[in-house]
Amino acid sequence: MNCKVRFAPSPTGLMHVGNARIAIVNYLFCRKNFGTFLFRVDDTDLARSQKKYEDAIKENLDWLGIVYDETFKQSEKLERYQEVMEKLISKGILYKCYETQEELEYKRRIATSKGLPPIYDRTALTLSDTEKRKLSDEGIPFYWRFKLPKKTVSWNDLILGEVSYNLNNVSDPVIVKADGTYLYTFSSVVDDFDSNITHIIRGQDHVTNTAIQIAMFDEVSSSKYHVEFAHLSLLVNKDGSQFSKRLGSMSLEDMRQKGIDAMAVWCILATLGSSLDTVPFNKIDDLINYFDISKFSSNSPKFDINDVLKINKKILHSKTFDEIKQWGISEKAYEVIRENISSYIDFQMWNDILKDNYNSTFLPTDLETKLLKIAAKELSKIQEFDEISGQEFLKNVKISTGLSGKELYMPLRKALTDMEHGPNIVQLLTLLGKSEVLRRLNAY
Repeated sequence: MNCKVRFAPSPTGLMHVGNARIAIVNYLFCRKNFGTFLFRVDDTDLARSQKKYEDAIKENLDWLGIVYDETFKQSEKLERYQEVMEKLISKGILYKCYETQEELEYKRRIATSKGLPPIYDRTALTLSDTEKRKLSDEGIPFYWRFKLPKKTVSWNDLILGEVSYNLNNVSDPVIVKADGTYLYTFSSVVDDFDSNITHIIRGQDHVTNTAIQIAMFDEVSSSKYHVEFAHLSLLVNKDGSQFSKRLGSMSLEDMRQKGIDAMAVWCILATLGSSLDTVPFNKIDDLINYFDISKFSSNSPKFDINDVLKINKKILHSKTFDEIKQWGISEKAYEVIRENISSYIDFQMWNDILKDNYNSTFLPTDLETKLLKIAAKELSKIQEFDEISGQEFLKNVKISTGLSGKELYMPLRKALTDMEHGPNIVQLLTLLGKSEVLRRLNAY
């Protein structure tokens, strides 16, 4: 397939899971079809765009492992937008408007009160040249609208199926604001056409934009320019409420801070909203082969960070020592604690626990203190821990204290690691070694 897609975020905030889902689905679709992936920075909103957000987006793409083939910023193409704008003005497709925001809001309220759709009434098209000159002489700022054809636009959506949208139900879109800023609807069409984008994959909230932009493509291109569209259903929270990108727990920065592996994000977002099962793949290439955009539906999927954490745990458990050794854990320790690792943060936690100078904050009861003292006494009788001597040690402590089960193992585990759960206690004793275990027990 001759395929070219684009991921085009605005650098006006942190990258959240909704953005990441669009990037991931575009990337998988592109790579599965041996296409070209364009990373475009939609920064025409000069007032809100910030370099720190652009840098953060690039950092997150690197973290995800998304390699783009081409990239540019819309702020670099202002001359091209002006060129196309002048072409559309000469064709009578663009027209000046002079209403203020207050005037437009008043018109919307009047239309709504009459039970009419709040659509711009094209008053500006009725202005005479004399009236326009008068407004201009008075210094009244103007902006530009695109004159939409009054017809129904249809396309075969890769997810939604056949979609029809009546352009009579939408206002002529503003494409250039009074301050000269180009708006997304227009600049995106120009860039998609210039870049020869073949497939636009984005959220369902862009369906109206798609209808408008199809009309724009017809005017911007010198010949019929065809683009395939796919509109992903929008994410909702696990309780079914509307998803908010402002939730900090939904940002990729937050996920990274939680110690989540990038592949956990891939596996969830590549299948969320589809009939595909979520499989804990460890490599993007495996997910590319598994991915199928035809399996997505129009139903809004529920995003739950706990699902990411669950798949993250499975992915981490599947990793070899070579894949995690940069976290500073020894191979012997990894074999013992592997099943107790849920995130990368856990590696640092276990590094701290296994250090010789680690001191537990456990505050035992009198009975527990007695148990720990007896354990230290029994430990001094053996040479060194191995699986056999470790079992013998626990057996002797059990006999000497009359305790068993949770009453026996929980205080020992807390005294050694501060944790109520963890690796097999004998393996833990062997990993720490006799002298370190004795030091920790004697602290009580």
